[in-house]
Amino acid sequence: MTMLTSRISGNGRAARAVHVYSERFILHRRDVVAAAELWHHDTPQADHAHEFMEIVVVKSGSALHRMRTGSCRVGVGTVLVIRPGEWHAYDNPSADFEIWNLYIPYKTLSGELASLRSHPVLAAFASARITAAGVPATGTAQLGANNDRKRHSSTGTSSVGLASFEQYLVELSKPSRRDDRSLTRLGQLLVVLDALAPTFTYVKPGQRFATTHPAVIAATELLDSAPEHGWALPELADKVHISSSYLCRLFTRELGISPLHYLERHRLELTAQLLLGGDMSMTQVSASAGWSDSNYMTRRFRAAYGMSPTRYREVFQRANPV
Repeated sequence: MTMLTSRISGNGRAARAVHVYSERFILHRRDVVAAAELWHHDTPQADHAHEFMEIVVVKSGSALHRMRTGSCRVGVGTVLVIRPGEWHAYDNPSADFEIWNLYIPYKTLSGELASLRSHPVLAAFASARITAAGVPATGTAQLGANNDRKRHSSTGTSSVGLASFEQYLVELSKPSRRDDRSLTRLGQLLVVLDALAPTFTYVKPGQRFATTHPAVIAATELLDSAPEHGWALPELADKVHISSSYLCRLFTRELGISPLHYLERHRLELTAQLLLGGDMSMTQVSASAGWSDSNYMTRRFRAAYGMSPTRYREVFQRANPV
Protein backbone atom coordinates (compact mmCIF):
# COMPACT_ATOMS: atom_id res chain seq x y z
CA MET A 1 0.00 0.00 0.00
CA THR A 2 1.58 3.28 -1.11
CA MET A 3 0.99 6.37 0.99
CA LEU A 4 2.23 9.92 0.42
CA THR A 5 3.97 11.10 3.60
CA SER A 6 5.64 14.49 3.98
CA ARG A 7 7.79 15.94 6.74
CA ILE A 8 8.22 19.58 7.67
CA SER A 9 11.93 20.21 8.11
CA GLY A 10 13.56 22.90 10.15
CA ASN A 11 15.64 24.32 7.30
CA GLY A 12 14.15 26.48 4.58
CA ARG A 13 10.41 26.10 4.88
CA ALA A 14 10.04 26.91 8.58
CA ALA A 15 12.14 30.03 8.10
CA ARG A 16 9.61 31.62 5.75
CA ALA A 17 7.18 34.06 7.32
CA VAL A 18 4.20 33.16 5.16
CA HIS A 19 3.73 31.14 1.99
CA VAL A 20 1.00 29.75 -0.20
CA TYR A 21 0.36 26.16 -1.22
CA SER A 22 -0.98 26.20 -4.76
CA GLU A 23 -3.40 23.57 -6.02
CA ARG A 24 -1.09 22.61 -8.88
CA PHE A 25 1.79 21.95 -6.47
CA ILE A 26 -0.09 20.15 -3.72
CA LEU A 27 -2.01 18.00 -6.22
CA HIS A 28 1.14 17.31 -8.27
CA ARG A 29 -0.33 19.05 -11.35
CA ARG A 30 -3.23 16.59 -11.46
CA ASP A 31 -6.88 17.47 -11.97
CA VAL A 32 -8.35 15.34 -9.20
CA VAL A 33 -11.57 15.63 -7.24
CA ALA A 34 -9.65 15.45 -3.94
CA ALA A 35 -6.40 14.19 -2.44
CA ALA A 36 -5.02 13.38 1.00
CA GLU A 37 -1.61 13.30 2.67
CA LEU A 38 -0.32 12.10 6.02
CA TRP A 39 2.02 14.74 7.44
CA HIS A 40 4.44 14.44 10.34
CA HIS A 41 5.33 17.80 11.90
CA ASP A 42 8.21 17.60 14.37
CA THR A 43 9.02 21.31 14.09
CA PRO A 44 6.68 24.33 13.83
CA GLN A 45 5.02 25.01 10.49
CA ALA A 46 5.08 28.67 9.52
CA ASP A 47 2.06 30.76 8.54
CA HIS A 48 0.68 29.49 5.26
CA ALA A 49 -2.44 29.68 3.11
CA HIS A 50 -4.07 27.48 0.47
CA GLU A 51 -5.91 27.92 -2.80
CA PHE A 52 -8.14 25.00 -1.79
CA MET A 53 -10.16 23.79 1.19
CA GLU A 54 -8.14 21.77 3.68
CA ILE A 55 -9.69 19.49 6.28
CA VAL A 56 -7.28 18.38 8.99
CA VAL A 57 -7.70 15.39 11.32
CA VAL A 58 -5.09 15.01 14.06
CA LYS A 59 -3.92 11.39 14.16
CA SER A 60 -1.38 11.61 17.00
CA GLY A 61 0.41 14.11 19.22
CA SER A 62 -0.57 17.75 19.74
CA ALA A 63 0.35 21.28 18.66
CA LEU A 64 -0.78 24.88 19.03
CA HIS A 65 -2.93 25.75 16.02
CA ARG A 66 -2.83 29.44 15.20
CA MET A 67 -4.83 31.62 12.81
CA ARG A 68 -5.84 35.27 12.56
CA THR A 69 -8.86 34.87 14.82
CA GLY A 70 -6.95 33.12 17.63
CA SER A 71 -5.17 29.95 18.65
CA CYS A 72 -5.90 26.73 20.50
CA ARG A 73 -4.17 23.50 21.41
CA VAL A 74 -5.18 20.61 19.14
CA GLY A 75 -4.75 16.93 19.89
CA VAL A 76 -5.76 13.46 18.79
CA GLY A 77 -9.16 13.55 17.10
CA THR A 78 -9.28 17.31 16.52
CA VAL A 79 -10.77 18.31 13.18
CA LEU A 80 -10.01 21.64 11.47
CA VAL A 81 -11.65 23.07 8.37
CA ILE A 82 -9.51 25.69 6.62
CA ARG A 83 -11.36 27.49 3.84
CA PRO A 84 -9.65 28.68 0.64
CA GLY A 85 -7.54 31.79 1.23
CA GLU A 86 -7.43 31.52 5.04
CA TRP A 87 -4.01 31.25 6.69
CA HIS A 88 -2.97 29.16 9.68
CA ALA A 89 0.12 27.70 11.37
CA TYR A 90 1.25 25.08 13.89
CA ASP A 91 3.48 26.00 16.84
CA ASN A 92 5.11 23.91 19.57
CA PRO A 93 4.28 20.49 18.07
CA SER A 94 5.00 17.36 20.04
CA ALA A 95 7.53 14.95 18.52
CA ASP A 96 4.73 12.62 17.44
CA PHE A 97 2.41 15.26 15.98
CA GLU A 98 0.87 13.67 12.89
CA ILE A 99 -2.11 14.85 10.86
CA TRP A 100 -4.19 13.78 7.89
CA ASN A 101 -4.70 16.60 5.39
CA LEU A 102 -7.64 16.28 3.01
CA TYR A 103 -7.39 18.65 0.04
CA ILE A 104 -10.55 19.69 -1.79
CA PRO A 105 -9.91 21.90 -4.84
CA TYR A 106 -12.05 24.95 -5.48
CA LYS A 107 -13.26 23.24 -8.67
CA THR A 108 -14.75 20.44 -6.56
CA LEU A 109 -16.30 22.86 -4.06
CA SER A 110 -18.01 24.78 -6.85
CA GLY A 111 -18.70 21.68 -8.94
CA GLU A 112 -19.39 18.20 -7.57
CA LEU A 113 -20.04 19.28 -3.98
CA ALA A 114 -22.08 22.32 -4.97
CA SER A 115 -24.38 20.05 -6.96
CA LEU A 116 -24.94 18.01 -3.79
CA ARG A 117 -25.78 20.98 -1.57
CA SER A 118 -29.30 19.63 -1.02
CA HIS A 119 -27.94 16.52 0.69
CA PRO A 120 -28.43 17.05 4.45
CA VAL A 121 -25.11 15.52 5.49
CA LEU A 122 -23.09 17.59 3.02
CA ALA A 123 -24.93 20.87 3.54
CA ALA A 124 -22.19 22.30 5.75
CA PHE A 125 -19.56 21.86 3.05
CA ALA A 126 -21.59 22.50 -0.10
CA SER A 127 -23.17 25.74 1.11
CA ALA A 128 -20.04 27.08 2.84
CA ARG A 129 -21.62 27.88 6.21
CA ILE A 130 -19.89 30.50 8.35
CA THR A 131 -20.17 31.61 11.98
CA ALA A 132 -19.66 35.34 11.45
CA ALA A 133 -20.86 37.47 8.56
CA GLY A 134 -18.08 38.34 6.17
CA VAL A 135 -15.35 36.55 8.10
CA PRO A 136 -13.97 33.31 6.65
CA ALA A 137 -14.31 30.95 9.58
CA THR A 138 -12.27 27.90 10.50
CA GLY A 139 -14.20 25.22 12.29
CA THR A 140 -12.68 23.24 15.14
CA ALA A 141 -14.18 20.09 16.59
CA GLN A 142 -13.18 16.95 18.42
CA LEU A 143 -13.55 13.37 17.28
CA GLY A 144 -14.10 10.66 19.82
CA ALA A 145 -13.65 6.91 19.80
CA ASN A 146 -17.20 5.91 18.88
CA ASN A 147 -20.18 7.07 16.86
CA ASP A 148 -22.12 8.81 19.64
CA ARG A 149 -22.90 12.40 18.67
CA LYS A 150 -22.22 15.12 21.20
CA ARG A 151 -22.37 18.91 21.08
CA HIS A 152 -19.59 20.96 22.66
CA SER A 153 -19.82 24.30 20.88
CA SER A 154 -21.86 26.40 18.49
CA THR A 155 -20.18 24.73 15.52
CA GLY A 156 -21.40 21.29 16.62
CA THR A 157 -19.43 18.11 17.04
CA SER A 158 -19.74 14.42 16.28
CA SER A 159 -17.91 11.64 18.03
CA VAL A 160 -16.64 9.36 15.31
CA GLY A 161 -13.46 7.36 15.13
CA LEU A 162 -10.70 8.01 12.60
CA ALA A 163 -10.47 4.26 12.08
CA SER A 164 -13.94 4.26 10.51
CA PHE A 165 -12.78 6.30 7.49
CA GLU A 166 -8.96 6.36 7.52
CA GLN A 167 -8.80 3.67 4.84
CA TYR A 168 -10.46 6.11 2.45
CA LEU A 169 -7.91 8.81 3.28
CA VAL A 170 -5.24 6.23 2.47
CA GLU A 171 -6.89 5.60 -0.91
CA LEU A 172 -7.04 9.33 -1.61
CA SER A 173 -3.35 9.63 -0.71
CA LYS A 174 -2.23 7.12 -3.33
CA PRO A 175 -0.44 8.80 -6.24
CA SER A 176 -2.33 8.98 -9.52
CA ARG A 177 -0.55 8.98 -12.86
CA ARG A 178 -3.31 10.93 -14.53
CA ASP A 179 -6.20 13.25 -13.86
CA ASP A 180 -8.85 11.57 -11.77
CA ARG A 181 -12.32 13.00 -11.32
CA SER A 182 -13.81 9.50 -11.32
CA LEU A 183 -16.85 8.43 -9.36
CA THR A 184 -14.59 6.11 -7.37
CA ARG A 185 -12.49 8.99 -6.09
CA LEU A 186 -15.57 11.13 -5.52
CA GLY A 187 -17.09 8.26 -3.56
CA GLN A 188 -14.02 8.02 -1.35
CA LEU A 189 -14.25 11.74 -0.65
CA LEU A 190 -17.96 11.48 0.14
CA VAL A 191 -17.38 8.67 2.64
CA VAL A 192 -14.92 10.88 4.53
CA LEU A 193 -17.23 13.90 4.40
CA ASP A 194 -20.12 11.72 5.52
CA ALA A 195 -18.14 10.91 8.66
CA LEU A 196 -17.00 14.51 9.25
CA ALA A 197 -19.91 16.68 8.07
CA PRO A 198 -22.03 16.30 11.25
CA THR A 199 -19.13 17.84 13.16
CA PHE A 200 -19.73 21.17 11.41
CA THR A 201 -23.45 20.96 10.74
CA TYR A 202 -26.01 22.44 13.08
CA VAL A 203 -28.58 19.77 13.91
CA LYS A 204 -31.89 21.07 15.19
CA PRO A 205 -33.41 19.42 18.30
CA GLY A 206 -35.12 16.16 17.36
CA GLN A 207 -33.30 15.85 14.04
CA ARG A 208 -30.73 13.21 13.16
CA PHE A 209 -29.25 15.23 10.29
CA ALA A 210 -29.31 18.89 9.32
CA THR A 211 -31.76 19.91 6.64
CA THR A 212 -31.71 22.93 4.36
CA HIS A 213 -34.81 24.67 3.02
CA PRO A 214 -35.23 24.32 -0.78
CA ALA A 215 -35.40 28.10 -1.19
CA VAL A 216 -32.06 28.51 0.59
CA ILE A 217 -30.52 25.81 -1.60
CA ALA A 218 -31.81 27.51 -4.75
CA ALA A 219 -30.66 30.95 -3.60
CA THR A 220 -27.14 29.79 -2.70
CA GLU A 221 -26.87 28.11 -6.10
CA LEU A 222 -27.72 31.40 -7.78
CA LEU A 223 -25.27 33.39 -5.64
CA ASP A 224 -22.47 30.86 -6.06
CA SER A 225 -22.88 30.59 -9.82
CA ALA A 226 -22.98 34.34 -10.51
CA PRO A 227 -21.09 36.31 -7.83
CA GLU A 228 -20.32 38.99 -10.42
CA HIS A 229 -24.03 39.81 -10.77
CA GLY A 230 -25.27 42.85 -8.89
CA TRP A 231 -27.66 40.91 -6.70
CA ALA A 232 -30.34 42.73 -4.72
CA LEU A 233 -32.49 40.99 -2.15
CA PRO A 234 -35.85 41.54 -3.93
CA GLU A 235 -34.47 40.06 -7.17
CA LEU A 236 -33.03 37.03 -5.39
CA ALA A 237 -36.26 36.43 -3.49
CA ASP A 238 -38.25 36.72 -6.70
CA LYS A 239 -36.00 34.11 -8.34
CA VAL A 240 -36.80 31.57 -5.61
CA HIS A 241 -40.49 32.59 -5.43
CA ILE A 242 -40.70 33.80 -1.83
CA SER A 243 -40.77 37.20 -0.14
CA SER A 244 -37.57 39.05 0.78
CA SER A 245 -38.36 38.98 4.48
CA TYR A 246 -39.04 35.24 4.48
CA LEU A 247 -35.84 34.55 2.55
CA CYS A 248 -33.86 36.52 5.13
CA ARG A 249 -35.48 34.58 7.96
CA LEU A 250 -34.70 31.27 6.24
CA PHE A 251 -31.04 32.21 5.67
CA THR A 252 -30.66 33.34 9.28
CA ARG A 253 -32.26 30.13 10.53
CA GLU A 254 -30.42 27.76 8.19
CA LEU A 255 -27.01 29.42 7.76
CA GLY A 256 -26.82 32.03 10.51
CA ILE A 257 -26.37 34.92 8.06
CA SER A 258 -28.35 36.99 5.58
CA PRO A 259 -28.34 36.26 1.82
CA LEU A 260 -26.16 39.30 1.08
CA HIS A 261 -23.69 38.36 3.81
CA TYR A 262 -23.52 34.90 2.24
CA LEU A 263 -22.75 36.53 -1.11
CA GLU A 264 -20.05 38.67 0.46
CA ARG A 265 -18.50 35.58 2.03
CA HIS A 266 -18.41 33.90 -1.38
CA ARG A 267 -16.87 36.98 -3.00
CA LEU A 268 -14.21 37.20 -0.29
CA GLU A 269 -13.14 33.59 -0.88
CA LEU A 270 -13.11 34.10 -4.62
CA THR A 271 -11.05 37.27 -4.19
CA ALA A 272 -8.49 35.44 -2.07
CA GLN A 273 -8.24 32.66 -4.64
CA LEU A 274 -7.72 35.12 -7.49
CA LEU A 275 -5.03 36.93 -5.51
CA LEU A 276 -3.20 33.70 -4.74
CA GLY A 277 -3.55 32.12 -8.14
CA GLY A 278 -2.57 34.79 -10.64
CA ASP A 279 -1.27 38.25 -11.50
CA MET A 280 -4.56 40.00 -12.23
CA SER A 281 -4.74 43.70 -11.42
CA MET A 282 -6.87 44.76 -8.46
CA THR A 283 -9.43 46.19 -10.87
CA GLN A 284 -9.62 42.85 -12.68
CA VAL A 285 -9.87 40.91 -9.40
CA SER A 286 -12.62 43.23 -8.20
CA ALA A 287 -14.65 42.81 -11.39
CA SER A 288 -14.16 39.03 -11.54
CA ALA A 289 -15.25 38.55 -7.93
CA GLY A 290 -18.32 40.76 -8.35
CA TRP A 291 -17.39 43.80 -6.23
CA SER A 292 -18.91 47.15 -7.18
CA ASP A 293 -15.45 48.75 -7.14
CA SER A 294 -11.92 47.94 -5.98
CA ASN A 295 -12.02 50.38 -3.05
CA TYR A 296 -15.05 48.63 -1.56
CA MET A 297 -13.37 45.27 -2.16
CA THR A 298 -10.31 46.49 -0.27
CA ARG A 299 -12.37 47.64 2.72
CA ARG A 300 -14.30 44.36 3.00
CA PHE A 301 -11.20 42.24 2.38
CA ARG A 302 -9.26 44.07 5.08
CA ALA A 303 -12.11 43.53 7.54
CA ALA A 304 -12.15 39.79 6.80
CA TYR A 305 -8.46 38.95 6.39
CA GLY A 306 -6.77 41.65 8.46
CA MET A 307 -4.85 43.17 5.53
CA SER A 308 -5.48 44.78 2.17
CA PRO A 309 -5.65 42.65 -1.00
CA THR A 310 -2.35 44.18 -2.17
CA ARG A 311 -0.64 43.36 1.12
CA TYR A 312 -2.16 39.88 1.12
CA ARG A 313 -0.64 39.17 -2.28
CA GLU A 314 2.74 40.58 -1.17
CA VAL A 315 2.88 38.65 2.10
CA PHE A 316 1.67 35.30 0.83
CA GLN A 317 4.51 34.80 -1.61
CA ARG A 318 4.18 31.43 -3.32
CA ALA A 319 6.93 29.18 -2.00
CA ASN A 320 6.04 26.33 -4.31
CA PRO A 321 6.28 26.05 -8.10
CA VAL A 322 3.05 26.11 -10.07
